[in-house]
Amino acid sequence: MQTLKDDIRQRILMIAREEFITHGVRCTSVRMIAGKAGIAVGNVYNYFGSKDELFREVLRPLINTLDRYIQSHNSERHLRLDVFNSKKIQDEYIIAMNTLVKNFRPELRLLLFNAEGTSLAGYKDRIIEHQTRTGIEYLRLIKERYPHINIDISPFFLHIVSSTWTSVLSELVEHEEYDDREMVRALKQYAAYSMAGWKELIKP
Repeated sequence: MQTLKDDIRQRILMIAREEFITHGVRCTSVRMIAGKAGIAVGNVYNYFGSKDELFREVLRPLINTLDRYIQSHNSERHLRLDVFNSKKIQDEYIIAMNTLVKNFRPELRLLLFNAEGTSLAGYKDRIIEHQTRTGIEYLRLIKERYPHINIDISPFFLHIVSSTWTSVLSELVEHEEYDDREMVRALKQYAAYSMAGWKELIKP
């Protein structure tokens, strides 16, 4: 019986994802989702308390992946000075960001551009805040290991950098006219540009 319930829940989520992507959140109703899923409207509410809760659940895999990606900047392997010169680590960063966009482009469009009227509206600001907090923590952690480096960095500058990164992510999501090769080339140039700036600021 539990397997059946799990199947129904997954079917609701699958149909909801398709409807949100095709019609947008505003133009998608629980009734539409129930009809496509072949179940009663009331049955949808047995699994999800509201359309907003269903929308959040559809985007949960993306949000969890995005959070892990941002937090990975403070992982053990990045808390070394050679990270600012390591082509391997920069390439991994580029591959991870490109993979994020390729795997979740429809969901990212919903989250970044079409979440008005939901509890996820304005999520870009949350990403910027998360990036800024992560950046502040990164500077603290790497200073503990390398006391000679400079971490007298303006919190507002960190906010600007985080906002720029979010804009880069948004541009990658929006512009499908560029092929994978061109996107990777742009990301490599962005990474090189960023690394040069950080090396100048913290003087590793």
